Amino acid sequence: MVPFFGDMGLSEITAGAVQEYRVHRMSSRGVANPHSLSNRPVIDKAPAWKTIHNEIVTLRQVLHTAVRHGWLSHVPDISSPYRASNKVEHRPWFSPAEYRQLYKATGAYAKEPFHEHYRWNAEQVHDYVLFMANTGLRPDEASNLEHRYVEIVIDNETGQRILEIEVRASVASASARACRTQFAPMSVC
Repeated sequence: MVPFFGDMGLSEITAGAVQEYRVHRMSSRGVANPHSLSNRPVIDKAPAWKTIHNEIVTLRQVLHTAVRHGWLSHVPDISSPYRASNKVEHRPWFSPAEYRQLYKATGAYAKEPFHEHYRWNAEQVHDYVLFMANTGLRPDEASNLEHRYVEIVIDNETGQRILEIEVRASVASASARACRTQFAPMSVC
């Protein structure tokens, strides 16, 4: 960052200058680095996008520090002008046929793994697939689930035993009624 912004004052770092820096960093592949400390020319590689992101975050922190010290009146908007949304718009679901194929494949592998020492892991994966589909939990919720958040209760509508899972602050039914028609039933001890 110093070779590009080195001669600029803080007030000269604008959204346009930051965009020029992004373009410079993305297009610097194969250009000899004139700021190399050695005598032989060094070829810059185009950086990974994450590296550029980290550099922009660092620059933003420097600008915020300058505002706190009164060197700048405000932080310029240095966000990428053509950035796509980071939010996942749609999380795909398995169709009932795809889910059936998945749980049959994991079940078959759990019964006859390639090597006997894989059996326990294969059984765990199969149970996890059944659990995730029958509860409707997201992967992060399932991985953070603790025994104290799960209770076996009698469903008032059907009279069947179901899992009632406390997810964060709310209590969510195990979605067993919705999944029962599409997915393989999960046995509850």
